[in-house]
Amino acid sequence: MPPRWTGRFDAVLNLFTSFGFFAEPADDRRVIGEFARVLAPGGVLIWHGGSRDGVMARFLHRDWWQTADGTLIAHERSFDALSGVLTVHSVWSGPSGRGTREHRIRLYTPTRIAELCADVGLIVEQAFEAFTDRPLTRRSSEMLLVARKPAEARPLPRIRRNR
Repeated sequence: MPPRWTGRFDAVLNLFTSFGFFAEPADDRRVIGEFARVLAPGGVLIWHGGSRDGVMARFLHRDWWQTADGTLIAHERSFDALSGVLTVHSVWSGPSGRGTREHRIRLYTPTRIAELCADVGLIVEQAFEAFTDRPLTRRSSEMLLVARKPAEARPLPRIRRNR
């Protein structure tokens, strides 16, 4: 984002699982850093995405369904616990044609997102189950986190030394 946007926005929205698609986790950290950079003091980040804990609690290796027009869609999923990457292989066939697609997303725990936020000066103040007013639990497959950029930088406490 342009340098002139530093401190420009009162809110930044990251919605509908639009996070975690970079190959390298360092790129995700840079995105959070950019969110923090463009937020004005006191600004709010609304972060929505998959919750690793909840997705894994309900992990479904395979499923399929048929759409109203008769298209058959099948998903096969795998998860790498070390990288946190969920891979989804999709296959479809129907009146409009057939095809395949594969995508990967890095899933994060709420703790890790809160740490990434803290690393760039944002404080996660609230955590909800998706777009509800229910609190986030370990079985929530989606999380909505509310983080704030402090209104002003607070000086570090002075350490007194005995002489």
